[in-house]
Amino acid sequence: MTILRALALSLALSVPTAAQVPPSPASRAAGVTQLNTSFHGRWVGQLEYRDFQTNAQTFLPTWLAMTPSADGNAVTLDYIYDDGPAKTVRERETLAFTVASAGGMTASVTSDRDHTSETYAVAGLEEFRKLGRGVLTLTGPGRENDKPVDVRITLTMRRNLFTWRKETRPSGGTEEFKFRDAYTFTRSEPPAL
Repeated sequence: MTILRALALSLALSVPTAAQVPPSPASRAAGVTQLNTSFHGRWVGQLEYRDFQTNAQTFLPTWLAMTPSADGNAVTLDYIYDDGPAKTVRERETLAFTVASAGGMTASVTSDRDHTSETYAVAGLEEFRKLGRGVLTLTGPGRENDKPVDVRITLTMRRNLFTWRKETRPSGGTEEFKFRDAYTFTRSEPPAL
């Protein structure tokens, strides 16, 4: 990552002081840390997904470990699924936030399971930065069953609750988004009071 790009990301993720004084380098770094402190720790919950062939809803017990990167720009999500007797599935995704060339923020989701990397526009970041939690909406193109689709991912982070809901529709269409899959997690240990 170039120094200019790192500085631009720090500026984009910084949290202004109460007096609205331009942030110092130290406060810019604190803003990056504040954004990513929510995306950490061990979580337990379930994966719910819609089966492509039967359209049935399936639920799998799931564990998640979130580890922020050292530079504060990404988080690694390590999933473990209990998919039946003696069938444990592991998956790793990386969620990385970057400053887009047009000045907005993008999020890239990279999966080691299907070797994909997709980039989405991010909405809701300003409010999320202020509170250190809230709702982020990621939108952009993707693929489903080898067909292009529009994707909407809604990330909700609360003090003790994290959800990741993915909805899709045919690419460029006007149809409503349809549920694809969702994770619902609570922290495996209560946060400090």
